[in-house]
Amino acid sequence: MGAMSAQLDMFMVSTVDPPLRDNRDTMEYPFLSLQKKRIKPIKFAAKDVSLQVHAPGEFGLATIWDWDLIIFAASHLNDAIEAGLEPSPRVQFVPHDALKQMGRGTGGKDYRELAQSMRRLRMTTIITNIREDDESGEERPFSWLSDYRIPKRYSHTALTPDSHDGEPDPARPWEIELPPWLFNSIMRRREILAVHPDYFQLSGGLERWLYRLARKAVPDKEFPASIKFRMQTLHERSGTTRPLRNFAIDIRKMAEAQPLPEYGVRIVRDGKHELVILYRDRAKPCRLPRGIKRLAIERRVGKSKGAEAA
Repeated sequence: MGAMSAQLDMFMVSTVDPPLRDNRDTMEYPFLSLQKKRIKPIKFAAKDVSLQVHAPGEFGLATIWDWDLIIFAASHLNDAIEAGLEPSPRVQFVPHDALKQMGRGTGGKDYRELAQSMRRLRMTTIITNIREDDESGEERPFSWLSDYRIPKRYSHTALTPDSHDGEPDPARPWEIELPPWLFNSIMRRREILAVHPDYFQLSGGLERWLYRLARKAVPDKEFPASIKFRMQTLHERSGTTRPLRNFAIDIRKMAEAQPLPEYGVRIVRDGKHELVILYRDRAKPCRLPRGIKRLAIERRVGKSKGAEAA
C-alpha cells in the first residue's frame, strides 16, 4: 500500500512541449547567479524584502542556466493543472526530452551538465522573507530542489577511485522534488508568468536576467508598455559581482543589439543619472496567448482519431 501511494504521488512529465511558465518572485529579485562557478553568496535587501543565497564552494550557487530545469518542471505542472489534473511536487522526466525542450544538445556532456545543475539546485540554500507563508510563516531555509534522483551506469566491473561516481544514465527516468515555496506558487498559478519560447535561446546570463525582469515588471496592458530603472538600481537588483561600470557597458551593448524576445532596451539620461527603459516591442513576435497551443494539440489529436475511425 505504501509503495502504491508513493507511486501515485509522482508526476510524470509528458513528451509534449508545454507553454513556458516561470516564477514571478525569482524574476524580480536576485535569487540566481548570472555567472557560472560563483561561490560568493548573494545578499539583497530593499524596503521590506530580504534574501540570502548560499552554496558550498565545491558546488557553487545555482545559476540562471540551471533554472531552465525549474521552468521546464513548472511548465509541465501548469499544463497538467490546466488539463484538470492534480500534480505532485515530485516530478519524473526523461532527461533526453528535458534537454530537447530546453533547447540543448543530447550528448554525454549535456547529461553531465544537467546532473550538475540538479546538484547545484539542491545544494543552494535560500533564506528569504518573501512569501514566508509557504514556509509555515517562519524563517525556514530551503533549496531549489528538496530532493533528486539521477540513475547511474558503470562501465567498469569493479569500482575504482576514478569511476566510483558512475555516469548519469539517460536511458532511465530522472526525478526531482520541488520545495513548497516553488510548488505552491505553481499551484496558485497567479504567481507564475508565461515566458517567450525563445528565452531558452538566450545565451548570456545578463540577457536572460533582463528578459525575465522585463517580463515581470513591464505592464503589457498599459500604453506605452514600459518601465524605467536607474542603472545603479538595475545593478543592485541583478546581484551580479561585476562592477557597475562594466555592468553599464553590457547594458548599453544590449540596447544596441536588442537581443531580448518581446522587449526592447533603451537608455536615456536624466541629469547625472543613466536610465534604462524596458519596453514592449510590438515589432517583435509575441508569446502565444494562453490556451492557443493546447487548442492546436487537441485539434491535431481529434483529427488523428477521426482518421483512424475512417
